[in-house]
Amino acid sequence: MSGDAAVPELKKRRTRIDPELRRKAIIEATMQCITQYGHSGCTLERICAQAGISIGLIGHHFSSKEELMLSTYQALTDQLREETRKYLANQNGSSEGRLLAIIRSSFRGQIFNEFILTTWLGFWGAAVSSEQLRALNKKLYADYRKELEAVFNDIARENGTHIDAKSAALTITALIDGFWLEWALDHKAFSSKKAEKCCITTAQMFVKAAQPLTAMPPTS
Repeated sequence: MSGDAAVPELKKRRTRIDPELRRKAIIEATMQCITQYGHSGCTLERICAQAGISIGLIGHHFSSKEELMLSTYQALTDQLREETRKYLANQNGSSEGRLLAIIRSSFRGQIFNEFILTTWLGFWGAAVSSEQLRALNKKLYADYRKELEAVFNDIARENGTHIDAKSAALTITALIDGFWLEWALDHKAFSSKKAEKCCITTAQMFVKAAQPLTAMPPTS
């Protein structure tokens, strides 16, 4: 028997990528395209080129471009929430400390950077014309405000005061968004530290202006 015959022929094997990893790669490519071309210029062809895949493969994971955009926006929000949770995990202390940690995490490099904010800005613009995206945006912001509202209520309970938690949560959310928008348009307008300080100062104003709880009259 010849030596050549004893050696089995080697066959090339195709590398299979885990479906979840492929899905994440497509979403990441979508974020990259939104950053470069905006939502309106983020075509399936450009997403495919960025991800190095065919349009047919996108159709295997997402039923439509709209579903892909919704999934990407959800993934972006989940990413930001996860970074906030990581930051909070390293914080100890009162509810007021938790509030400050939430605000500070909004201006850290993992969140407060050109890629994240430009992508976020693209989705803000798209929500104007997309009913589904607008509905998702409404829910995500409602959840975020509810989380802030709960923290302000916890602070009030700890201090024995009353805080207009709804107004406080609305104000802080709008203020953070305003700084994100302004910085995305002009990186030199202010520093992240300045924006963080302004938001913290505003949050502390709500806490300091809180009214003491009125003692309940004795029951007969």
